Amino acid sequence: MNKDALSPLMATFILVVFSLIIGTLTMNWGKSFVDNFEEAETPDATIVIHQSDLNTELKQLQIEYIQGKISEEEYLAREQEVLS
Repeated sequence: MNKDALSPLMATFILVVFSLIIGTLTMNWGKSFVDNFEEAETPDATIVIHQSDLNTELKQLQIEYIQGKISEEEYLAREQEVLS
């Protein structure tokens, strides 16, 4: 009874190929979840504010800060004045 098994080199090659196939399938399957997550997390960068909505000094101050017209320190100082 002369039974030959796979050579160690051939067994290693089969395991590497099998691992690459499983890894590729797993990465492709997971990519759809990551793509869906990234699309859901993308916020809208456009803020639309009508002039009629700026009816308080605090709202006007916040818009100036968002637009970068004033620094954070100036915003905080003026905010304390408005709220006092």
